Amino acid sequence: MAMKQRYIPILLLLVSCQEVIERPLEADARDIIAVEAVLTNENINHQVRLTHPYAKQNGQAVVASGAQVTLTDGTSLYPLVEFPSSSGEYYSEPFIAVVGRQYGLEIRYQGRVYTAIDQSQGVEPLEEIVYEPVAEGGYQLIFRETGSLPHYITHHINWQHTSACTTAPCQGAVVQYDLKTVDAHEAFKPEKIPFVFPGGSLIVRRKYSVSPGYRAYLRAILSETEWRGGVFDVEPANAPTNLSPGAVGYFAVTSVVADTTLLQ
Repeated sequence: MAMKQRYIPILLLLVSCQEVIERPLEADARDIIAVEAVLTNENINHQVRLTHPYAKQNGQAVVASGAQVTLTDGTSLYPLVEFPSSSGEYYSEPFIAVVGRQYGLEIRYQGRVYTAIDQSQGVEPLEEIVYEPVAEGGYQLIFRETGSLPHYITHHINWQHTSACTTAPCQGAVVQYDLKTVDAHEAFKPEKIPFVFPGGSLIVRRKYSVSPGYRAYLRAILSETEWRGGVFDVEPANAPTNLSPGAVGYFAVTSVVADTTLLQ
């Protein structure tokens, strides 16, 4: 009589310990500056913010103070002043960045010079704001593609003046990107928890035009942040920049239109 063979599966339980390792990033934070600068067609004090990359993971940015920062439109020079002192935030005198004119940025810092140029595109008018009630009470914004030009829209929502404001801060911001690109990782991006706000909220919208280079930069940033974690992901990489070597970030010139809606 033949003996039947029986196969018994064996479950292996692998247990590992996690150890927090604090390692400095490969980049030398002292030799790189991060630039945040967006000029608009508003007659305002335009800001340029300079920092160093994080010295370690989950760290805080170190400001790049003491730089000489200048903006130019090819004819006039606009020197910036650091304010407050040692803040890494530099402001110009009020001026308007005109559509179609090329603007330049020059930063002199610790014996090095960094430059960038950009030119704003026209911006299409804002279309009617769309929102809907949600089951648990309140409202949420409805986003859809509009116009034919790439852009993004910021929504600053405030209900501090209403009886619904029982716990601070009673305000928030939502950004809608409409870059007119076809990206699988955007189409299949992770779902986000909707931002819900009460009736009586004040909504200030600002629509920004996007130059071709600025669009490529925003697309790369979104691929590494909001679009990451979906069905399709991209390999991590540095975002493109229009700044000269030694600097990261982007110097953008954009046109803006704005409106205000009081939700009844």
